[in-house]
Amino acid sequence: MGLRRRIVAHALLVMALVVAAIPATLGPGTGRSAVRVAQRSPSHSAMPLPSPSAPVEEQPSLLPLDMAVGQMMAASFGGPAITDGLRHLILDEKVGTVLVFGDNFTDAASLARLTADLQALGRQAGLPAPLLVTLDEEGGRVMRVTDGVAALPSEQELRGRGPQGVHDAVAATAAGLHRLGVQLDLAPVADLRTNPADAVIGDRSFGGDAAAVGPLVAAAVGGLHDGGVAATLKHFPGLGGAAGDPHAAIPSDRESLDQWAATQARSFQAGIDAGADAVMTTAVVVPGLDPSGTPALFSRAVVTGLLRDRLHFEGVIVTDGLGMGGITTRYSLPDATVVAIRAGNDLVLLNSADAAYQASAIEAVKQQVRSGSIAMDQVQASAARVIALRARWPVWVPSLQDLSAAPPTFDLALSRR
Repeated sequence: MGLRRRIVAHALLVMALVVAAIPATLGPGTGRSAVRVAQRSPSHSAMPLPSPSAPVEEQPSLLPLDMAVGQMMAASFGGPAITDGLRHLILDEKVGTVLVFGDNFTDAASLARLTADLQALGRQAGLPAPLLVTLDEEGGRVMRVTDGVAALPSEQELRGRGPQGVHDAVAATAAGLHRLGVQLDLAPVADLRTNPADAVIGDRSFGGDAAAVGPLVAAAVGGLHDGGVAATLKHFPGLGGAAGDPHAAIPSDRESLDQWAATQARSFQAGIDAGADAVMTTAVVVPGLDPSGTPALFSRAVVTGLLRDRLHFEGVIVTDGLGMGGITTRYSLPDATVVAIRAGNDLVLLNSADAAYQASAIEAVKQQVRSGSIAMDQVQASAARVIALRARWPVWVPSLQDLSAAPPTFDLALSRR
């Protein structure tokens, strides 16, 4: 069996283990398998957990195409109420992740109701793991949730507190997110700010010195985990050296591969080594990393060649929002989604309030799989990574959590490093 087929077979085995470990109800109070990973995961000891030596199916069944592709998609919606379009995306397109923005809730209570309703829809859809609710909660000027969570300063303000201070502040905010039903924070920012003319990072970064920033990024990852929330490093391969803002136009950075390896790569590696669950790729052109001039988010040389292969990241690679102005001026949503997946991204932030447009992007991916332009093996492996993340960070009732418990574990080689 070739290396590629062995990797895919391993991914499918992981997916079968994860799915088998999650009861059909997918609700609070049920048991689950813990995953042996670097961070401390929530655990629930009220139910017996499967032994790591329990027999498993030798050749696990593949997910159906609709379900597999759906696990790779993160839908968005407009307004404070779940729309019919979002219901369609979850129930019929089997979308497994919802990206929440500030206009989707008004206060802590409404966010808690929203996340509970989304989980109910996920159960109704028969998703293979709890639906993933994600948002941006970096601190400072990027805080989607301000009610019901501890205030979090910007990374620039936090850096003076040192790693322990960063950990504690982030953990306090993460605990509030967890109580409100958020499982994945699109933070921390791991970009080094090496260009004072950058128009998007600014005080969102811990600074420009990789030796100083790396430990702070790692501390933020640990704080999120200890608060009960998964962590996402962003914006790979680094935005802090580029002048411009991809929300308006795709910026460019003239750094060479050697310069990148000595700067931006080090802060991302620190977060990966700390156990980050996901890494977000972004739309920046770096000819030194991909001479073709393809924006990094859509570049296989960057997404797979650098992040997956060079930095050895094995978790979920998630795109930046495909609704950013710099992307929409070059790509339609269906085209952007297809190209992002070809590059090696596992989870696509569709970033549109138009459910029909999002559905057209999902259908475009399925057409590419049916034609063989995107390998079904790749889709199954990406779905397995996303499912594994969701199984590690379910929304348990906080009073039932026992973080000191040590349930049986099984190795998840494709989870992350």
